[in-house]
Amino acid sequence: MVSWATFIETAPPSDHAVQVYGLLDELVQSVVRYLEAGFAMGSPAIVIATEEHRRRFSRELEARSVESAVFEREGLLTYRNAEETLNALMDNGLPSAERFEETVAILFEEVAARFPGRTIRAFGEMVDLLWRRGDEQAAVAVEDLWNLLARRRPFALLCGYRLDIFDVDIQRTALPDVLGAHNHARLAADTSRLAAAVDRALTEVVGARRAGRIYLEVAEQVPRGPVPRAQAVLAWLSAEDPLLAESILERVRSHYAAVPVQRL
Repeated sequence: MVSWATFIETAPPSDHAVQVYGLLDELVQSVVRYLEAGFAMGSPAIVIATEEHRRRFSRELEARSVESAVFEREGLLTYRNAEETLNALMDNGLPSAERFEETVAILFEEVAARFPGRTIRAFGEMVDLLWRRGDEQAAVAVEDLWNLLARRRPFALLCGYRLDIFDVDIQRTALPDVLGAHNHARLAADTSRLAAAVDRALTEVVGARRAGRIYLEVAEQVPRGPVPRAQAVLAWLSAEDPLLAESILERVRSHYAAVPVQRL
């Protein structure tokens, strides 16, 4: 399994990644690095984002001397408004496979035709809009449509979800579905800092001996996958003992915030 940094740089075809973020700067850094790496090798990009986020991405690209306006004119960069695109594919409260074909799939076919043999790098946040409206069923359905499209038209896809990973309810109800739909995940701007914060909080709340047993139980019960081990511990605790998890998450939030972020 490739690392997050490797995904951002190489964006293998058919890979489906998710950036979970609390602050917009975290999302901007990942998306801009992802787009910039693609432009450097001549890969086209499709960005389906809110207008606010589109402006932030463009400003950051310009700050890195990446002329996004030029790439747009040349067809290498294609923006679509996330709210408008989402509205176009919804039918009676659920995404329509037919409308997805007419609004999203056809766009990918057009870009692929202009750049044959190159992997499209896509970013989308329609799912995040649905999730923030409380429409989890529709969000999962959109993720499924993305995965179906990827089987026919190989492309790399980065999704963004604004979720508070230090909230026990998010850990219990939202993250399992979000992480289950992706094969790469980044849940914090600095995963090493998150791991240190989890380790410190566990030791403070339950003691070193029980903390060690928790790590062992997680290792035995949770298969290794795209989720960092620190997040696996938080998810396991949230499912097994929500009250304990709430206490630990409060401390993790505090410890994580106390250390400067190490960017990608």
